[in-house]
Amino acid sequence: MVLATDSLPFPDEKYLCAALTTSDLPANHEVGDDWIAGRHPDKTSYCSPWVVGTVKHRAIANPQGKITTEFTEHMIDRCEDFLRGT
Repeated sequence: MVLATDSLPFPDEKYLCAALTTSDLPANHEVGDDWIAGRHPDKTSYCSPWVVGTVKHRAIANPQGKITTEFTEHMIDRCEDFLRGT
């Protein structure tokens, strides 16, 4: 899940992303109704806000869909909590 693009040093080349998974781990957050497009009807998706990294634009081949801005903002907040240890 893309968390940031424009604020990065190379905004047209890299994205800061958090992992999406089908694993229901304790600190994961269910995407649920926050899918705008791309939701798999038979699987539940979760975001792992502690699994973050940069992804190059050329490495993105098949985007899975689109998630609400509200959910994305919440995951950014949770990612920051992990980074700050709060």
